[in-house]
Amino acid sequence: MVERIKGIALPQRFLGYAVVSLMMLLPWLDRSLATALPLALVWGMLALSYNVLLGFAGVPSFGHALPFGLGAFLTAILLRAGFPYLFTIIIAGLAAALAYVAMGLPAYRVKGLYYGILTLATAEAVRSAIESYARTTVAITVGTIPEFTSVAGLYLYLVVFTMFSILTLASGIMGFIYSKRTALKVFKAVLLALITGLLVFGLYSAYTSTYSFLVQLEETLPYVKMIRFLYPLNLYFVSLMMLYISYYIIKRIVTSPLGSSFIAIRENPVRASVIGYNVFTHQLAAFFASGLFAGISGSIYVAVIPTVMPDVFATDKTFIALTGAIIGGLGTLVGPVVGGVIAGILRDYLSNITPALITAGWISQQQAQLIPSFMLGVIYIGVVLGLPYGIWGTWLLKGWKLKRRIEKLLGFETS
Repeated sequence: MVERIKGIALPQRFLGYAVVSLMMLLPWLDRSLATALPLALVWGMLALSYNVLLGFAGVPSFGHALPFGLGAFLTAILLRAGFPYLFTIIIAGLAAALAYVAMGLPAYRVKGLYYGILTLATAEAVRSAIESYARTTVAITVGTIPEFTSVAGLYLYLVVFTMFSILTLASGIMGFIYSKRTALKVFKAVLLALITGLLVFGLYSAYTSTYSFLVQLEETLPYVKMIRFLYPLNLYFVSLMMLYISYYIIKRIVTSPLGSSFIAIRENPVRASVIGYNVFTHQLAAFFASGLFAGISGSIYVAVIPTVMPDVFATDKTFIALTGAIIGGLGTLVGPVVGGVIAGILRDYLSNITPALITAGWISQQQAQLIPSFMLGVIYIGVVLGLPYGIWGTWLLKGWKLKRRIEKLLGFETS
């Protein structure tokens, strides 16, 4: 039992536990972050799902908006029919995965860039078909999702937040104990003390805010105020946890024999087929996994943006996934999440400032629609030229030099 507990709280997992704990801390420091961050987490999940297909299996697809849009539309339809939200996430993810597998079937005969163009045409055909069939603007408004107005979700948030905080402290203390160099121990002690202070303050704020809310709730708190407190927190919690679970499952996939097969096929499909791998079957498996998590990200998108329109199938969603994966680092695990969040935040920020440019008369309405994609393209070019392996990928390959310099500066090498 003790060995199993040690296996859960390993020193090398300290950084991962700390990141999740600090992410869960943010809404209690600034409540507006609970509303602003979930959409960025959706883009991070979308880029992570795309990385399975392109980064590990090496299959280019320009139609990644198809499973995302299908997951969003199916979730909205099921919610309007009265199904529980968590149930719709599962159904939408599986349906999106199967649809993406169907899109991957032509990959048996069409290869490379030609297949990428085919996927782009398929996604655009689906969007055009929906608009043509309806003969008007298709919009499904979900409204308030009952699960996000539940106090039970708030309790679960606090339990998970507390659990990750404990894991962070336990793994940090173990890492401190196992360090043999004095200077490194001092550095870890300072870092652990800083993170501990933040987490203690965050837990204190979370529990005191919750207690005050529950006291007001017993005194017949108005429904609107109750929703304003609960809904953003539950939405943020579900978005963050789905991203974490997706990351964990994808990590297990790519570190398994199946993931090794993906990498072998990506590097040299001919050699992989010669040594016995069924390349086409493995590619379909990559399509299934990628479509599954893209569909789940579409489901979370519906909770964040409660009105679903055919633009969820538009090419800009694929562009966000592609840009995020490349900016973060194709073939890595953390990189696409970081890149997707950055790409999503930049896109939403640029979309918010374009109305001011139109009002000032600097650009026209049509030009304003192109600015977010244009600026993301410029950033994409800059990252590719400056960091050819992406932010995280470049750090994994070349960050050891900076690490050595920091260790030398702090005196770790001589201790």
